[in-house]
Amino acid sequence: MSTFTTTSQPASVSPVKRLVKDHPLVAYFVIAYAGTWLLDLPSILGKNGLGLLPFTVPFVLFAVLFVLSSFAGPTLGAFLVTAVTDGKPGVRRFLRRYVQWRVGLQWYLVVLFGYPVVYLLTTSIFLGAAPITALVHNWPLLFTSYLPAILVFPGIITLGEEPGWRGFALPRLQQAYGPFIGSLILGALHGLWHLPIFLIASFGNGPFVSPFPYMINTLEIMVITLIWTWIFNMAKGSILIAFLNHSAFNACGALFNTLVPAMLLGGRATFYALAIVALLIVILTRGRLGYQPEQNAQLI
Repeated sequence: MSTFTTTSQPASVSPVKRLVKDHPLVAYFVIAYAGTWLLDLPSILGKNGLGLLPFTVPFVLFAVLFVLSSFAGPTLGAFLVTAVTDGKPGVRRFLRRYVQWRVGLQWYLVVLFGYPVVYLLTTSIFLGAAPITALVHNWPLLFTSYLPAILVFPGIITLGEEPGWRGFALPRLQQAYGPFIGSLILGALHGLWHLPIFLIASFGNGPFVSPFPYMINTLEIMVITLIWTWIFNMAKGSILIAFLNHSAFNACGALFNTLVPAMLLGGRATFYALAIVALLIVILTRGRLGYQPEQNAQLI
């Protein structure tokens, strides 16, 4: 009697999936850029931007594409790469961080009211009591403009960004390069992602006649990312806190543009203040920015 033995063959993995598994960060950034830039392309090439094509994207369509571009880029990249590298369990862990709210009341206070305090102190140095008086007289704006903006607009756009930048990319960059260098790399790549904004005339920055506004914006993002990394690490990798933090920063800028129409020092005074905050955090944490390797490893 003859016997036959069978051996199970390992399931084949497609070359694309193997590439993503081997280079998850590269795969993420490729998807993040491609997903966003493709949706911004009509506005860039049309009369909204460089004027290379003879059409104008209607404002409503432009706004819809602009909002969707953050979800089609950073969010999509984070979920696709997570699904390939970690499967359904990894996606479930990632989703839980969207609602990771038990991080300590102090971090809600920091992200919601920290930026208004910094902006108020900074503008008051140059304008005396005028910014404080303006805020006192217009205090309803905190509830009718500032806080709603955090959750509505630009909050919706930020919700599309943060799962990618902080939720997916930052833990891997910190593991590979450390929190300080990893943050600077993330800030630079985040700045590059914003390039289409400087090609679209609707934002008041296009057409792209000079690289300096873009370069300055990227430098600002790199500096602010140091603060955001510290908050993210101290909040135990919560995507919820990362979203609220980013959105509050954007909403605060809009609030103070209303309260203090005269932009100080060419609009850079508040950034200089945030740069000082970033420097203090780097010094006080000795460049660790609240980084805990064991906690960070659980996010990857």
